[in-house]
Amino acid sequence: MKMPIQSKEEATFQMAPMIDMVFLLLVFFMCASQMSQRQNIKMEIPEAGKAVIPKERPDRWVINIDLAGNMYEGNINLGDDLAALEARVKQKFQEDPKIKIYLRADKNSPHKNVKKVIHAMAKIGIEDFIFGVYIPPASRTANAPPAQ
Repeated sequence: MKMPIQSKEEATFQMAPMIDMVFLLLVFFMCASQMSQRQNIKMEIPEAGKAVIPKERPDRWVINIDLAGNMYEGNINLGDDLAALEARVKQKFQEDPKIKIYLRADKNSPHKNVKKVIHAMAKIGIEDFIFGVYIPPASRTANAPPAQ
């Protein structure tokens, strides 16, 4: 019995689905990068050579203090009105009693501005906060925790 010979088609690579996936990934990363930058305003933060980067930093609520003493909830300007900040902190604390704060202050801002914010948080009952600092590249490798 004679078997019919089937014509062999060459394998082709479909570009349309690949282009669609590239555009979807591009849009995703553009949106994700915008969300990660929303919490911080542009400022010079203090250097700390022996600082350690905490793992839970992205989960914290960000409070910024600029050079003029203006306070920001993320990037929302609250001015120098401590009562407005206290109201926002109370609201956040009622929503989440285990709230953690990431406090960033300009390195040239007077310490009294930072102290006001710390006292406002303590008065409400927030105990868990960290300071935002810049770790110079030379110190990053020296202070890195040992690999496990």
